[in-house]
Amino acid sequence: MIEPGSTPDSFLVDFARVKRARKSTLGQMLEGAFVRSSAPVVVDGHAIGQAICRVMDACTFADVQGRAWLWNEYCVILSRADHDRLRDVEELLAHDLLALLNEEVLRREARMPDGFLVRLLVDEGDELPPGRGVLRVRHRKDTAQAPKVPGEITMRSDKLGSVGKGNAPTEREVGLRLVSAGGNVGIMESGWVTLGRADGGGGADQLALPGATAKVSRRHVSVRVVGEEVSVRREPGANPVQANGRALAEGDVVSMSLPVELVLSNGDWRGTLCR
Repeated sequence: MIEPGSTPDSFLVDFARVKRARKSTLGQMLEGAFVRSSAPVVVDGHAIGQAICRVMDACTFADVQGRAWLWNEYCVILSRADHDRLRDVEELLAHDLLALLNEEVLRREARMPDGFLVRLLVDEGDELPPGRGVLRVRHRKDTAQAPKVPGEITMRSDKLGSVGKGNAPTEREVGLRLVSAGGNVGIMESGWVTLGRADGGGGADQLALPGATAKVSRRHVSVRVVGEEVSVRREPGANPVQANGRALAEGDVVSMSLPVELVLSNGDWRGTLCR
């Protein structure tokens, strides 16, 4: 779905080639056996996320140790029709897309100069047909200072971390933390910490999850980290919890190694526990 563009920092995107899970009724399968018709190309959150991840795969830029040094600004130019369809889901799209990209950086053990900046722009020259796009990338030192173009959909995430002079050459924080699209928070080690949405009456062992909505319980999931070993417990009465893809019943406790992806309330909030 990605092809090199006219410059080293640009790519052509064919959204029709996005891989999707197919769910068909018996009638649709029978019809498809006799009639072949091309379905309209859908440019949605899944398509945008897959396009950016494929462009990440194409990044050969590395630091002096040879570790991947990913671009952190992604400018996606779309046809006016495709861009307009995304306008009404802008808030949810930003939440889910930035969470996905943060997880990709952790999974790849890569480096970035700052947090993510994703910009969705309209092709003002009306040269792009629906279902096609251009993706331009760059390394941006300070995403907060990037100007916003009128009419664009802009998504920004905080830094994954920072270190002072004299430390190892990495942009990541030292220590245990929970990384999410809503922000990053430090986690106390060795003792149980209960995570959930903000609650003014919470105890000292309770931590508010950045960006958590009302679908996240006040006491949703508890974690305890000792070394690289993590214990995860779904609190009684809490909405669904998944830890590294494993669903937990109420009161269940599972153990696994860092990093651990937590998905709460069927994807309403997600983050990665890591060092």
